[in-house]
This record gives sequence, structure tokens and C-alpha cells, in this order.
Amino acid sequence: MKKIFLILIPCFIFSTNIEKVKQALKEEFTNNYPKIIIKNIDLKSSSLPKDFDKFEFLRVANGRFDKAQGFLRAEFKTPNNLQKNVFFRYFIYANLEVLKSQIDIKKGQRLGVFDYEIVLVDFEKAPLNPISKEDALNLIAKSNINKNTILKESMFKSNTLIKRKDIVVGILSDNGIDVLIELMALDSGNLGQRIRLKNKDGKIMQGIITGKNRVKLQ
Repeated sequence: MKKIFLILIPCFIFSTNIEKVKQALKEEFTNNYPKIIIKNIDLKSSSLPKDFDKFEFLRVANGRFDKAQGFLRAEFKTPNNLQKNVFFRYFIYANLEVLKSQIDIKKGQRLGVFDYEIVLVDFEKAPLNPISKEDALNLIAKSNINKNTILKESMFKSNTLIKRKDIVVGILSDNGIDVLIELMALDSGNLGQRIRLKNKDGKIMQGIITGKNRVKLQ
């Protein structure tokens, strides 16, 4: 009888950095879609640096992150203290809470709470820029909308001062000096309301709406 010897070859599994990228990507999608239910995230890379396990994860670079699959750029610091970009293809497996019209909505009609129902759809099949329940305030239909239609931002005009994904000016007061920061709104809102915002580095902060595209940071 022949004896079979198995030789175990050590392999490097870069699980820590991969999981950090996944977590950062999950946060990006959750910021863009607060009602998303993420079941799994897969990352694929054509080649990883040999010393990738020694890299320090910094952040996921800004991106649209509005589709179930796409590409992302992750920023790392190498053992030599140099910044290096690593590119991945991502696959998001998730469900998304969206609004579906329960009646025919006429052009010029204000969207009411009895005009739609909340449903879960496969994120891969969801349209771009669907309306969430939180954004379904002060919306007026731009045209006729048929019953059983998933509602999208492009179908409505809004009376809110700031809409989700608007670029706004954040005002940070420091010792009597106002510092202006360019931010992206993560929520819609009107005067005096508190909303979430994100800066260019992906940091999330909160502020009070003080005017059209103006927010006082807290």
C-alpha cells in the first residue's frame, strides 16, 4: 500500500485588513442607505502586495457606492510609512427598504403617508436613488406615477432646504472664528433640524440646518 504524505504549505490569509475594508465599505453603504440590510460582502483583488498583512488600513476612498457591485480604492500605510492604494472589486448581498406606491399619484400631488407602502427588495434590483421613509416629507410629484412603482428621488421635487447627497457648507465656530467646511448631507431636512453629514475623509458629523445649504456643526 502506498503511503501518501500531505505537505502543508503555510499561506498568508490577510483576514484582518480585508475585514477592515469590508467594515468600512459596510459603513459607506449604511450612510448612503440607512435602511439597507447587508447579508454579506465579498472582496476580490487581482493581486495583493506580498507584505499586505503588515499594511495599516487607513480608509476607503470616496466613491458613489450605490450599486450591488463595483470597484473601490482602499488606502493603506506600508511598513515604510508610505501611503499605498489597493484596488478591490466588491459584491454586496443585501436587501433594501424602499417605498412602493399604493395608488396612482398625480402630477403636482403631495406625497402622503397613505400613498405608499414600505417593502424590501433585493439591493441588486433596486433602482438608483430610491426614496426612504425619512425622505418622504414635503415631496411633490413631478409627473404621474403608476400604482406599484418604486419611488425614486427623480420623480419628485422637494421643499426641504437640504436634500440628501447635497453638497453643503458646514460652519464650525472655534474661539470666535468661523471655519467653513465642504460636506455632503446624509439626510434631508429643513430649518432648525439636525442632520448627519460626511466630510471628504469619510468622517461623519452632525449639524443644525441654518439656511439653504448651510449647517452649523456641533
